[in-house]
Amino acid sequence: MKAVVLRGVNDLRLEELPDPEPTDKEVLIRIRAVGICGTDVDMWEGTNKEGTFPFIPGHEWVGDVIKVGRKIKSLSVGDRVVGECFLPCHICPNCKDGMSPAMCINPKYYGFAWETPGGMAEYHVSEEERLHKIPDTLTYEEAALVEPISVAYHGIWGVGGGVAPHDRVVIFGCGPIGLCALLICKVAGAFTVAVEPQPFRRKLAKDLGADVVVDPSEEKFVMEIMDCTKNRGATLVLECSGSDVALAASVEVVAKEGRIVLIGHSVGRKVPIEIGKSIWQGAKIFGSCDSPFFIPKTLDFMARKLADFTKIITYRFPLAQALTAFETARDNPEAVKILLIP
Repeated sequence: MKAVVLRGVNDLRLEELPDPEPTDKEVLIRIRAVGICGTDVDMWEGTNKEGTFPFIPGHEWVGDVIKVGRKIKSLSVGDRVVGECFLPCHICPNCKDGMSPAMCINPKYYGFAWETPGGMAEYHVSEEERLHKIPDTLTYEEAALVEPISVAYHGIWGVGGGVAPHDRVVIFGCGPIGLCALLICKVAGAFTVAVEPQPFRRKLAKDLGADVVVDPSEEKFVMEIMDCTKNRGATLVLECSGSDVALAASVEVVAKEGRIVLIGHSVGRKVPIEIGKSIWQGAKIFGSCDSPFFIPKTLDFMARKLADFTKIITYRFPLAQALTAFETARDNPEAVKILLIP
C-alpha cells in the first residue's frame, strides 16, 4: 500500500509498504479521507514532540471496513467507521480511577507511533474498541471532520457547561476547532465573537455566522470585545488558539462568574497572564483535553445536519501530493482544513 511516513523533522515521504493484515481482534479499513491536523504539521516541522519517529500520521480519518478478525463482535465488512486517538490500557492507576483514555499512563496513541499508525495511507488496521460506525446521513468528508468537531463539542458541552441563546461567547482562534466551536454555538443561538488575526479566517468566521469578528493585533481589541458585550464580557470564553495574547486576554474579557475553556495547545512555555483577575471575576477555568466519550455524541449531533462543517475544508489533495498538502498547511494563510484523499 501507499502510505505517508514521517521519518523525522522535515522528512515526510510517500512510501510503498506491505498491505497490513488484521489480527483476530482487529479490522482492516480502506481509508477514504483523512484530515491534516495542526499537530501533524508541527511534528513535521519539529515544534511538537508528541510523535515517535518514524510513524504514519493522521488521526482524523474515515474509511470502510473491508476485513474483520474472527473475534470481532460489533463490526462487519462494509461498515463505515472513524477512530479514537487514544486506546487506554485499562490497568494503570488512572484507568482504574475511571479517568478518560487521554489520562491513561500507557495509552496506545494512534497516528503518533509506528506500532499505532494513523490514517494517511490506503489501508489501516485497528482494534475494535476505538472504532465508531458513522451515520448513513454523513458523507466521507463530513465524517473525516469528526475528531476536530468532537474536540470543540466536548470543550463546550463536556467540560464547559454547555451553551445557550442567552450566552455571550468569545472564541479565540479561527482554525478548524475554533470554527467548529463557532458553528456549534450558532446552532444554540448564542451571540458569538470570533477573535482571529488572519483576514481570511476572520472573513470565514463572519461567513459562518459570527456576530462580531475582532482582530487581536489591534491595540484596543479587548475594549472592542467588551463594547460588543455591553461591557459585561463573555459568559463563555473558548480559547482555541494557544497563543499568548489570547490566553492573557481570556481573563480580561470573561464575565462575572463566566467560564473559560482552554482548548488550544500552549504546552512547553510559560504565558504571562494576570490570573488573579479570574478570582475577582469568580470565573471558572477548565482544561479540555481530547474528546473523551464524545465521538458518539458528536456523530449524533452531526447527523442532525444543523450546521455545514464542510465549509471549513479549504483544500483537498490526493495522497501522492501529501508533501504539497503539508507545505500548503504551513505556508498558505487561507488553508484551514486540508483533506488527503487516498
